[in-house]
Amino acid sequence: MECLDMESGAWTQLSPMNTHRHGLGVAVLGGPLYAVGGHDGWSYLNTVERWDSVTRQWNYVAPMQGQRCSAGVAVLGGKLYAVGGRDGTSCLRTVECYDPHTNKWTTCAQMARRRGGVGVAVANGYLYAMGGQDAPANNPAASRFFCVERYDPGSDTWTMVASLSSKRDAVAACLFGEHILAVGGYDGNHYLKNVEQYDPITNEWLSIAPLITGRAGACIVTVANQPAQNDN
Repeated sequence: MECLDMESGAWTQLSPMNTHRHGLGVAVLGGPLYAVGGHDGWSYLNTVERWDSVTRQWNYVAPMQGQRCSAGVAVLGGKLYAVGGRDGTSCLRTVECYDPHTNKWTTCAQMARRRGGVGVAVANGYLYAMGGQDAPANNPAASRFFCVERYDPGSDTWTMVASLSSKRDAVAACLFGEHILAVGGYDGNHYLKNVEQYDPITNEWLSIAPLITGRAGACIVTVANQPAQNDN
């Protein structure tokens, strides 16, 4: 793992995770960074690691109930959610929730669709799952989705909301101000430049300026504006 110092712009090498992982999900919950699931080159993983900023080491926490690679991972209501993904046999509609106080994973309501490479984001107390794929399929493009679901943790239910304008998996998503951004992805034929902005109040998607380069499986974050420095 490497860490970027935002002031100096320099990267620092930190202790590696205990397990090799690609296709993992990451999120910050209550300060610590969590690395969830993935694939180690041989097996799909259910293990989860947490970065301890004091000891500067990775430690295992409770494993998920199921193996997941390319899952969506997000934090909502002080808990960590692992959404969809794939387990080597099929793409998943299952969802699990981790409580750091009990160190336990519990099963949540399933999504309507199986979603590998799903993008997830949180807004206004809801968890959104967008795009993804249900492979294998004879027609790669047909296996990808533009539909979006919203999870209500209070009622433990999923509801379909407005769809993206194009089918895509490996889509990146994040909250930007009061809107959700869906960035890039893969439609079965092309890596996408498309960027869409979702308004949770009006339940509408709006296409905004595209990427310069098509990207699938990108990671995106929002960074607060830094105050201008006074040279005097």
